[in-house]
Amino acid sequence: MPQTGSCRLKLTYSTRQIFASSAWVAAYRMVRMVAAFGVAVWVARYLGPEQYGMLSYAVALVVLVMGITGPGLKDVVTRQLDAFPLRRAATIHAAFRLMLLLNAAMLLAALVLILLLRPDTPVLWLITGIIAIGNLFRAFEAYELWYHFRLKMSSTVLVQAASFFSFAFIKLWIIWWDGGLIWISVATGAELVGSAFGFWLLYQKDPPETQAPQTGGRFQLEKLIFRKSLPVMGGLLFMTLLFKADQLMLGRLSGDAEVGFYAIAAQFSEYWLYLAAALVLASYPNLLESRKQSEARFGRELSSLIVRLFYGALAITLVVSLTGEWLIGFFLGDAFAPSAEMLRIHIWAVVFIFMIEMLKKYYVIEHQLTAYIKISATAALLNIGLNFWLIPLYGGIGAAWATVAAYSAAGYGLLWLFPETRTVARLITNAVLFRST
Repeated sequence: MPQTGSCRLKLTYSTRQIFASSAWVAAYRMVRMVAAFGVAVWVARYLGPEQYGMLSYAVALVVLVMGITGPGLKDVVTRQLDAFPLRRAATIHAAFRLMLLLNAAMLLAALVLILLLRPDTPVLWLITGIIAIGNLFRAFEAYELWYHFRLKMSSTVLVQAASFFSFAFIKLWIIWWDGGLIWISVATGAELVGSAFGFWLLYQKDPPETQAPQTGGRFQLEKLIFRKSLPVMGGLLFMTLLFKADQLMLGRLSGDAEVGFYAIAAQFSEYWLYLAAALVLASYPNLLESRKQSEARFGRELSSLIVRLFYGALAITLVVSLTGEWLIGFFLGDAFAPSAEMLRIHIWAVVFIFMIEMLKKYYVIEHQLTAYIKISATAALLNIGLNFWLIPLYGGIGAAWATVAAYSAAGYGLLWLFPETRTVARLITNAVLFRST
């Protein structure tokens, strides 16, 4: 009798939902990658290196200070929704209040930090404050989690897409209108306000149904979520430092124009993160399913993903490295000519960006949060140290070299340092060299 079950993949209802939701998110990230790149080019050409450097500096600082609360709470809130079905509405509202409080505190921290780092640049204070106020509305992402928990990502993707494309067109209109840096900053912050309003409307349309009465002391749920989220937020802080510290240090040590040159080179590299995230997300259901079946099958699935990511990233890197000068000239003109050399170096980080994106899912599946934090912290400290050394000597080119070194450490080198991650280090090595495990 033929073994049909072994000949074709049988997906459970839950796995089919994961696959469908992942496909929605992956498709959106791919489309957004292309559209965001086009808008960034228009904005950079309009503002010029110095003002674009100021905008990039403000965004980097706000992301560093305020960008960890939402992603840091996501997994904890999802687990609470699953564990306590009768307290789902209370959990979501508690997450919203906690995120709002944390974002308000981080907003003040961002303003204090910009005053300390750049005391002589009032315009930078203003645009940082504008973008930070927009990020305050990320608290409404708590309502998005209700749809993520039920794997109904299509609704939230449409909300995000509507807000992104609306404000992308607004930015182009501001450029046509010659509205200047301040209005570009307003549009940048307002995009998150648009998404927040959409998430709130979605939740009001379909909230949790049966609810148990609130038990325990005041703010008990908020305290619980915060306490359980601290390790994740710590890891995210170090990962954000790894990605954003270079621009902040460059602005402090070399000036805004150098940040503008470097930010463009970094965006040519880091926009490929959307592609990496889409590829990893599309493979995530198969990774989860194979891990449930056997460690050997999980290793084969992960090796296959590593091969696709590594050689895809290597192809991108070689093409961009060889054509970097032409790309910068074609898209941005002579004003951003210094970005070309930075791009030729920075683009080599793409190989390790792809590996880092894969490793994030690996840490989740294998419950290795501690390893994630240790590796992120070590790579972030390496990045900061190298930037302090190289930026005064070489400016943006030094920052590019520091980034490649730090990303390579996070995406491969440091895996050999810790016993719990040596297995995946060997897996990456064998997959890339086409050796059987």
